Amino acid sequence: MHIVVLGGGGAMGRITVRALVEDKRVTRVTVADARPAAAERALAWLNKGRDKAAAAACDVRDADGLAALLHGSDAVVNATDYTFNLEVMRAALSAHVPYADLGGLFHMTRRQYELDAAFRAAGLTAVLGIGSTPGITNLLAAIAVESLDRVERLDVRIGCSDGSVAGDTFVAPYSIRTIFDECTLQPMVYRAGRWSPVAPMSGQEEVDFPAPVGRAVAMHTLHSEVALFPTSYRDRGLRHVSFKIAFPEAFLAQLKLLVHIGLASTNPVSVRGPAGAVEVAPRELAVALLATQSAPGAGELADCDVLRVVARGTRDERTVELVEEVVALPYKPWAAAAGDVDTGVPLAIAGILLASGAVLSTGTVGAELAFDPHVFLGELQVFGLRARETVTRSLS
Repeated sequence: MHIVVLGGGGAMGRITVRALVEDKRVTRVTVADARPAAAERALAWLNKGRDKAAAAACDVRDADGLAALLHGSDAVVNATDYTFNLEVMRAALSAHVPYADLGGLFHMTRRQYELDAAFRAAGLTAVLGIGSTPGITNLLAAIAVESLDRVERLDVRIGCSDGSVAGDTFVAPYSIRTIFDECTLQPMVYRAGRWSPVAPMSGQEEVDFPAPVGRAVAMHTLHSEVALFPTSYRDRGLRHVSFKIAFPEAFLAQLKLLVHIGLASTNPVSVRGPAGAVEVAPRELAVALLATQSAPGAGELADCDVLRVVARGTRDERTVELVEEVVALPYKPWAAAAGDVDTGVPLAIAGILLASGAVLSTGTVGAELAFDPHVFLGELQVFGLRARETVTRSLS
């Protein structure tokens, strides 16, 4: 099977590429990126399966060129910025290729559902978010929901730690652009069957996560699960969905400072330059400066993600609460961080399942409706990502 990875030269995309080339079911991988040098670096990082992969320059804003690149492939997986999701989906439709991405940050996800009828008519599947969160969290939700007669609420809680980062070092666990959006745009919650906004970074809640994360404060941020679950489980009685994340304490303090002084803003400001005043978007300056920072060395990796879904519903006429969880740690064979592996590997698995036709439905759907969660979570175990149900509690 031939799979195209868009954004294959990025931090998450290179993980997706490596998982694909090392899988015996995959025969060919196109590593597409707007930055040819980044695609070549992703190829140079490969250990085995290098002969399966080839780099390709690709600007996803070029609709015709992108469709031509996708033509004849068996699946396309999109690891570019979420703002390009609709453009890539349209190209996938044009090339008649199944599609998956890393999520649309709620509002883009809602827009992506507009292409549902077109994908159904074409007999194709488009998976809206299959990384760690959304992605693994959606599969955990599916495990919980299938064991309930009715589901009343689904609450996603994410805990992050990074023992490899010194307290005065700012290292974003994933795209800083996405983090800035998550923490400056109004988060959405689903309450009593309706979506409503809350204040950015509000709703602080202390959560006990497994070590090494431990007890941490989680807060509301904008995320895709809140758009996906009510759509997928509208007929199962779902009335409430929330998403909260607990960043490492030092990182959160630094992030709040950047947001407070305006460095997350996309509105240009006038600054003094060598030849006079110039207009600069503060966010672009922050992104450029952060790109110059060195990441921790491979031997120092010590991050952890806890991906948790708490489900409440009824079973045999009794109210029960289930806690489904995956703990992600660095993947030593690749010297890869936990946050990279739990995001990039699920996208690769999705590409393989899409290319082989191992999907449960066509149209634009969340991972919870696209894949058999037991099969998918079984594939993740190869990379040390094991799901467990930590609590089954009767509440009535």
